[in-house]
Amino acid sequence: YVYKSQAPRIPVHEPDPDHIAVELGGVTRFVAVDDITHVEAQGDYARLHTDRGSHLVRIPLSTLEERWRSRGFVRIHRRHLVALRHIGELRLDAGTVSVLIGSEELQVSRRHARELRDLLMRRTTG
Repeated sequence: YVYKSQAPRIPVHEPDPDHIAVELGGVTRFVAVDDITHVEAQGDYARLHTDRGSHLVRIPLSTLEERWRSRGFVRIHRRHLVALRHIGELRLDAGTVSVLIGSEELQVSRRHARELRDLLMRRTTG
């Protein structure tokens, strides 16, 4: 007769909505969602940009868009998701629309331009 001890139960928690885990070289860091200025799609991965650098995570952009919509993230292009609070300027030049986030200028697709402009206007006048 062999007595098998039961493994201790570790509670499984929902992911922390305020942070996202990023791994690099066996080290897991927790990046605050509020620090993320924009996200760039790179195949099956997403590159999270902050003022201090960027991190690659294996999460589709569409998943992050859905998860962070209520936190002020909006799709501006098929490859870009931006945090509205980090947009410094909305630029219109010869029919093309772009946003300035820090020193980086990102193109806004025609499909998303009107919605973005309306969202930004509502935030500043509401």
